[in-house]
Amino acid sequence: MSEIIVARFPDHARALAAKADFLRLGETYRVEPEDIEIVTRTAHRTRIIPEVDLPRAQMVGGAIWGAVLGTAFLVPVLGAVIGTGVGYVTGRATDVGISQDVLRDIGQKLEPGQSAVALLARKAEQGAVDDVITRHRGEVLRSSLGGGQADQIETWHPDDPRAEKAEMRNQPTLA
Repeated sequence: MSEIIVARFPDHARALAAKADFLRLGETYRVEPEDIEIVTRTAHRTRIIPEVDLPRAQMVGGAIWGAVLGTAFLVPVLGAVIGTGVGYVTGRATDVGISQDVLRDIGQKLEPGQSAVALLARKAEQGAVDDVITRHRGEVLRSSLGGGQADQIETWHPDDPRAEKAEMRNQPTLA
């Protein structure tokens, strides 16, 4: 089962750095990301920055296939144009990974200037996720970690006198 973790960061640069760290953790299999998206809130709108721009990728693929098929009918340019249009429509209609509605809701919870990283992962080690979020001064907005794991991701800031360092709680006693 996949897990979703959403963390809020004070600015866009920290969110980009956290995303890069999550991708690096994916190389060591401590986190196995399916989708990572950044949501940024400005004074006037919410912007969603996907990991892959699906409409653009579909347009390129459609143009190539359209040109190939158009060559068979001796009109490669027309085939490329039609393929690009079809690729754009299918790319806009396809929503893979984290739902755009969920990302828009996350954007509404942000203050202007803040950003959030939404991570959809097949597997995520709590300690690794906590390290990345804490290192970039983020805080967890939402987590779907199952069982007693949801309350185990806690973030703390060294400057906050009320904060306590994250600890792993509800762990089974080993024999």
